[in-house]
Amino acid sequence: MIERDEGYLRTPDGESIWYETAGRGCPLFLAHGLGGNAAVWYQQVPFFATRYRIITWDQRGFGRSSNLSGNVGPSSAASDQLLLMDHLGIDSAHLVGQSMGGWAVLGAALGSPRRVRSLVLACSTAGIPPLEEPPFDPDLIGASTGVRPLGVHPAIGERLPSIDPARAYLYQALGTFGDRPPDGEFARMLAGTMHDPDAVGDLDIPTLLISGSDDPVMTSARVRDASRRLPRAQVVELAGRGHSPYFEDPAGWNDLVDDFLRSLEAP
Repeated sequence: MIERDEGYLRTPDGESIWYETAGRGCPLFLAHGLGGNAAVWYQQVPFFATRYRIITWDQRGFGRSSNLSGNVGPSSAASDQLLLMDHLGIDSAHLVGQSMGGWAVLGAALGSPRRVRSLVLACSTAGIPPLEEPPFDPDLIGASTGVRPLGVHPAIGERLPSIDPARAYLYQALGTFGDRPPDGEFARMLAGTMHDPDAVGDLDIPTLLISGSDDPVMTSARVRDASRRLPRAQVVELAGRGHSPYFEDPAGWNDLVDDFLRSLEAP
């Protein structure tokens, strides 16, 4: 039986940030993307909790976390990531960020690099200024489409609804919980948040960047371009996958991340 706990972090500006911990071992944080909340990691938590202390959390305005101050976005998410580590008494941890979550974990690493054992930036340029590729287009995420058909969402593409419509609908439903700005407004916040390239270049942290070959938002070319600014980066492209391989193809994604983490433990 895997031990589990949950609670709320009270931030200095009065927000309540919901979190969950499961398992024992080296801490491993999972930061969700714009299309969901902590529950989207349901296919990862049981897998990794057998070897790690897994911490998932709802970013401000998502899921069970509050948005009383209106101070939402990538900067507050990075601060909350570090506050959550303090709250849980965690000196250092592995940080995983999916899409929007990449801004949270890379921002935390830039704020306190000694506390980050490794980074996984999954389908995310994470606010790294591009070298040659154009920045991602926020309209691909936030274009107004009204109420989408059952199971349709830009973050999961066309493959998942065709092979598993129930899971595609679950993803679509998870993204509706919370009190946050619309996708388009949030996507523009992300697109407008770029980190200092010199600070990124100074990060001496093992980093895995994951891309999906069919991702129209954080394209493989954009992810590879971002990786060139990181001194200890490796990139893996998942063929035939879109913007959310962790949800679409959890077995392949889990094994990839697990292999990366195990490689850091090797003598």
